[in-house]
Amino acid sequence: MAAEAKAKADMEAEQARLLAEAKAKADAEATEKLKAEEETRRLREEEERQARLAAERAKADAEAAALAAKAKDDTGKAIENLTQSVEGTSNIQTDLLNQFKATVANKQKDLNDLKEENDLSEKGIYREPKPFKSVAAENSQIEALKVQIADANNSMKNEIAKLTNLYNERLKKFPKDDPLNKAYLEKINELKAAQLKMEREGAALIADLERIKTETEIERKRRIKRAAYENDEGRYAQDVASLKRIKETTKLSSTPLKASDFDFGEEQSNMQIIKNIKNSDNGYYLIVAVHNSVEKRDEFLTKAVAAGRSDINFFYNVATSKYYIYYEKYDGLQEATKALDAKGSKPYNGKMAIVKVEN
Repeated sequence: MAAEAKAKADMEAEQARLLAEAKAKADAEATEKLKAEEETRRLREEEERQARLAAERAKADAEAAALAAKAKDDTGKAIENLTQSVEGTSNIQTDLLNQFKATVANKQKDLNDLKEENDLSEKGIYREPKPFKSVAAENSQIEALKVQIADANNSMKNEIAKLTNLYNERLKKFPKDDPLNKAYLEKINELKAAQLKMEREGAALIADLERIKTETEIERKRRIKRAAYENDEGRYAQDVASLKRIKETTKLSSTPLKASDFDFGEEQSNMQIIKNIKNSDNGYYLIVAVHNSVEKRDEFLTKAVAAGRSDINFFYNVATSKYYIYYEKYDGLQEATKALDAKGSKPYNGKMAIVKVEN
């Protein structure tokens, strides 16, 4: 009995052990399974996370590429548009500069013609003079053209600066040796060189214009002086002819003339000094009348000749536009003073005064 009981107990113990081992194994297997499942889940989640990250990176890269492409298109388009605008401004500059060149060339031609006219005139060769142009109108046109050129130059400088800024922006996205960047840089340098040349040519033209202006003023004065000289010569010839005619055609008056018959003109103070009297010698003149009109002059001359003063004469003072009538001239003041004191009562001597001529 004891043996059976022991055997039974041993069997039960063995069964219990086997059950325990089976349970332990089952628990271990369950734990391993859970671990495997957990690892699988973790790996799956990691894969999903990596996939999401990859998708996000791909999306970001795609967006960045799209932005880069858009930036490339926008910058390139802006540069191309601005380049066209610059070309338009350059054409305006060229047109204005050509107008300025033509204006300066015309001014130079006018100067050359005026100088040639003056040179020929001094040689006694007559050439039909060109009429003076309106200096005010010409200067107004030139100043307007200079303002237009300055405005065009400023516009070009601003556009080149904008083009340079766009080029620098593009350098941030594309390398310097990028074909478009190289082309843009070459264009910018070309425009800068052209602008510098344009400004230098404009400055040279302005300098030429100032030189022409100065030389033209000199030639204008030469022409005016020459015209005045020719007018003086013409007037002198007419004056000589008039005096000759009066002396040849005027007869002695049949009745004595009185002082009241004579118009002595402007009252003269004694011992005046007048200078630069053409066609007259230095000396002391006994002036009997002074008139500023040919009619009054000839009237006095005619009456003086009619009164017996056949040696009557006169000279013209350009500075005052007056005729000084006289019949005696002396080299010294003492002689002239004696003659004045001895003038007598001749009717034409009533306002006699001494005038000294210094040439």
